Amino acid sequence: MNPEMIEKIWERCGGKCECVKAAHNHPGGKCNAEIVKEMLDKSEVGGWKICKMFVAGGDNINAYTVYCNECYRQLPSVLHKEDRFGA
Repeated sequence: MNPEMIEKIWERCGGKCECVKAAHNHPGGKCNAEIVKEMLDKSEVGGWKICKMFVAGGDNINAYTVYCNECYRQLPSVLHKEDRFGA
């Protein structure tokens, strides 16, 4: 994934996890955990991942979702492979 795409996705998420998985029991329906821009694909506090949610996503930023590390760990393992993108 190119840096411009990562930047657009970062701007859209506003520095917060976008997870809305009901099974994660987020208050208000959305995680909103704060993440740190420089912590993409890092396992420390503030770390986050970008997951491709649609096979034919291409350059459409809406095909990708930002997850904090805690939400990412709870996703099905199928999303832990080639659908994750780092800087």
